[in-house]
Amino acid sequence: MRIYHNIPALYAYNALSSTNNALQKSIRTLSTGLRINSAADDAAGLAISEKMRSQINGLNMAVRNAQDGISMLQTAEGALSEVHSILQRMRELSVQAANDTLTQQDRQYIQLEVDQLKDEISRISTSTQFNKKRLLDGSAAGIWSSNDLATKAYIRGSLRKIDRFGQKAAFEGNYKIQINAKPGQAEAMKTDIFKIKHKNVVMDVSLNEPAGVAALRVDNVPAGTYTMKTLATEANSGVALTGTYGFPEKYHKLEVTTGALAADIGKKFSISVAGGAAVEVTVPAAAAVNPSAAEIANAIRAADIADLAVQEAGGKITLISTKGAIAIADVDLATAVGTVFPVQNSTETPLTFSDLLTSVVTDAQLENNASILYEVVSVNAEAKSVTLKATANILMPDGTVLNKVNDNIVLTEGGEVDLSVSLGLGTAGAFKMTLKEGMTSIFSIGNKFVHNVNKKASTAPVNAAAGVTVEIAGTQTQSWPFKWGAAVTDENLKFGLDTKKVTSKELHFRNFYLNSKNGTVYEGDIVLNTNATEMTADKTLATFEAAYVGQVAKKDVHLRDLDKFWDSQGRFLLTDPQTINIAQGDGKNTSITLYATDTLSELRSKLNDAIANGLGQARFAVSHANSFVTFVEEETRQAYGLETVPGTFIIRSMVAGNAGRLSFSGDEDLIKALSLNVVQESKENAFTASIYDAHNGATVVNSVTVSGNQLIGVIHPNVDVEFDPMANIEVAWNENLRNFELKKISTPYETILHLVDNSTIFQVGANEGEDVAIDIGNMSSDALGVTRVIVTDRESASRAISILDNAINKVSTQRAKIGAFQNSLEHTVTNLTTTGTNLSAAESRIRDADMSLEMLNFTKLQILSQSGTAMLAQANQLPQTVLSLIRG
Repeated sequence: MRIYHNIPALYAYNALSSTNNALQKSIRTLSTGLRINSAADDAAGLAISEKMRSQINGLNMAVRNAQDGISMLQTAEGALSEVHSILQRMRELSVQAANDTLTQQDRQYIQLEVDQLKDEISRISTSTQFNKKRLLDGSAAGIWSSNDLATKAYIRGSLRKIDRFGQKAAFEGNYKIQINAKPGQAEAMKTDIFKIKHKNVVMDVSLNEPAGVAALRVDNVPAGTYTMKTLATEANSGVALTGTYGFPEKYHKLEVTTGALAADIGKKFSISVAGGAAVEVTVPAAAAVNPSAAEIANAIRAADIADLAVQEAGGKITLISTKGAIAIADVDLATAVGTVFPVQNSTETPLTFSDLLTSVVTDAQLENNASILYEVVSVNAEAKSVTLKATANILMPDGTVLNKVNDNIVLTEGGEVDLSVSLGLGTAGAFKMTLKEGMTSIFSIGNKFVHNVNKKASTAPVNAAAGVTVEIAGTQTQSWPFKWGAAVTDENLKFGLDTKKVTSKELHFRNFYLNSKNGTVYEGDIVLNTNATEMTADKTLATFEAAYVGQVAKKDVHLRDLDKFWDSQGRFLLTDPQTINIAQGDGKNTSITLYATDTLSELRSKLNDAIANGLGQARFAVSHANSFVTFVEEETRQAYGLETVPGTFIIRSMVAGNAGRLSFSGDEDLIKALSLNVVQESKENAFTASIYDAHNGATVVNSVTVSGNQLIGVIHPNVDVEFDPMANIEVAWNENLRNFELKKISTPYETILHLVDNSTIFQVGANEGEDVAIDIGNMSSDALGVTRVIVTDRESASRAISILDNAINKVSTQRAKIGAFQNSLEHTVTNLTTTGTNLSAAESRIRDADMSLEMLNFTKLQILSQSGTAMLAQANQLPQTVLSLIRG
């Protein structure tokens, strides 16, 4: 027996240790439920299990990704649902606006709502986000930039491409777009003809402010063109005849110089008038040897020949008749006619007023200027007298205005009448008038004539003012229905003024203008407001045209004086300021405000500025930026072309095609006042585009021809490019045609487009490349094309319906894609879930423990452990037997 080594105990210990180790593994298996808890359990199985576990975790995350993607798509689709509703509302409004029961103002109100809806679509496109990612502005598909502000890209979907081998690549880079143009034509419109509505309108006014003129107006002056200028002070001109009525324009005059008629005393000759009966005249006895001219003249008067006036002066007899030719014939003269009367055939001569009346002006007594209207109220043939009524408008040299009337001026042949005091011309002797002998018969009741009296302004008055004479010359407007000749007055009107006394004053040049055809008298007033500058000689003070009602207006006429700006009830359309909105075909809009005080020239400037700057067309032709709107006048109108009708505006666009079309809206009556009609139709530009790689020059697209300035899907199926509508086109002004011309530039237009793929990609698998890209394009107003929706006129509203139909289709397409993606992702989630489940089952079979089998093993090991423990205890007691032997 041995005690140093307890071999049985060692056996028992080793068996118990092995059992305990196995028991621990069994307990771990039972506690974890896994067959493989470490590589030691099953290295190969662990490797397979871990790969499966990666797949399972990846699939689970892919499910979450797909579900998040569905949420993103639902967010985008929900926003597009509202965009759809907005577009439907816009279409409804367009249909409403296309109905002519609406006024222009009604359509403008509709346009306001349409504009708000456009903005809302753009707001939705920029503000719709998921986890701070913008979904509808195109950045969820791609990012772009350009070297030209006019170049824009609208990305409608993903830029990724998948080849036939399943390889995925992004379409991105820098592209040079080269454009060659075939210019089209821009639209031009013409307004209605603007005509004068009121009396006393002046136009084409030019005032010489440095010469002392501040303002001018007229009252009841004949229609015509007037010039007012200063002359050096002139001598008192007495009377200048400025108009007559009722007097014959011509008369027959026979001048007789008598010879030695002593042998013919008691003999006879005859005188006939206008081929009438000859009246015999007896040569009178003479106080001297031969009868004098005066004695023969008296003998002719004594014969009382009808329609014959007899004058004698300086030994010469003048026979006058307004009825016809005068003839002298021999009856029984001793000396044949031709010897006694050297001049015997009358001549037809224009009648001058100096033939009828003489006037005398005395400088010292004449004090004032005057325009005097004389009317014949009675004629006394027996008394050889004429009674006149005179009305005088007085203008003093200091600018004071007076009116005088003398209704009983009796002129007797040969008798001088002083009119100075009664007509307010000065002191006695200032102005005298005489009826010439034999002239009574020329006058008849109702005859009228007008005198202009010019007072010489003092060259050295008390206040040391220099004197000037203001001269007024006028030419009648030949289109005026009441014209009577070429000049307004037979002689120019003149008024002497003292310059220091008429500064900063309102001067009334009141004149009588006499229609020589029908006797109508225009008591007109030209009112000149002076400034503080003293007048000097030889200066044009003002030029202007006095317009008549119905005359075609000129550019400086105020809108309130035009017929088109008044309605049929006599209401002025601009009593309150009115706004006109101008919309351009590309969606830009601006407005102008009209006021009652505006002139046609100011209206032209407002319209021109609105197109040039408000709509941005000035950038195409800076040197001609003032030619978008022109006003046509008679002096500048063309024989053919756009500017052929005086009194109209020509409103031009510089942008060809629909993008440059202009639409005006506002108050219905105001728009009717303009009565715009298209006189030059717009035509689209045609462009040929080639696209190259900007780095190596490789051709991407070669020579694609498009109408308009958009490349739809040319560079990439999901990319639309909009470029400058005037690319490769320059604008020139044709002075002969008075119109813009669009010309091709020899050098092609180039722009660079930078594209970067930024597609929204969902990781819907557990492994690399197991993803899907979605197409969510740009859904802004610009991308949908609805910025071009204009409903301010019927034609534009009708076109808007088609534009909106196209936009609705685009949104429908995008929503359909989103719906397809959403359905696809839902199937993906189902598939991923199923795959994950199957992989989990497979992994379970490899890694999970068989609990029943393990419990059998555990029970066994537990019993073995208990048995081993007992046996170890027994083995440890064996050495005690040896001790018994030793005590023995």
